[in-house]
Amino acid sequence: MFCESCGSSVPDGTSICPNCGSPIAQAAQPAYQQPAYQQPAYQQPAYQQPAYQQPAYQQPVVQVQPVVVQQQQPAGKSSGLAIAGLIMGIFTLLLCWFPIVGFIFGLLGLIFSIAGIAKKNGGAKGAAVAGLVMTILGAIVGVIMIGAVLSTGIDTYIDVAESAKQSVEASIAAEED
Repeated sequence: MFCESCGSSVPDGTSICPNCGSPIAQAAQPAYQQPAYQQPAYQQPAYQQPAYQQPAYQQPVVQVQPVVVQQQQPAGKSSGLAIAGLIMGIFTLLLCWFPIVGFIFGLLGLIFSIAGIAKKNGGAKGAAVAGLVMTILGAIVGVIMIGAVLSTGIDTYIDVAESAKQSVEASIAAEED
């Protein structure tokens, strides 16, 4: 309730405002009051309880199993091509002394390394780059070796041909004499 004179809050049932001393008009009581709710008394049912008793409820036993978290490499993170390129690059570098074998490993190393580098989300781009570098180095050394063998072979062939020509000329000159 509030005082009509000063507007301050006045506790219910007070007839004079404690702030300004003005008389407080009491609010009219409603003509109808709602009866208080009374809970009905509990009555025992007319039937009898069955002869058996229901067993007490037992909560089921839950067995906790340990959670094993395995870190798996996502499907897009495969590095198989890069690793294959690295291995083929190593073989190319080691076997570049043999022309045909070095060529085969060099070609495979080049294909796998480039595929490993070009693959999106590849996990081992460093291995693919290393394989590509070794493949290129093996190919360069292989080409140099083939050039050296061919040049040595050609020089030897020319020397043999020259000595054969001189021996043939000498034998022709000996027959003419």
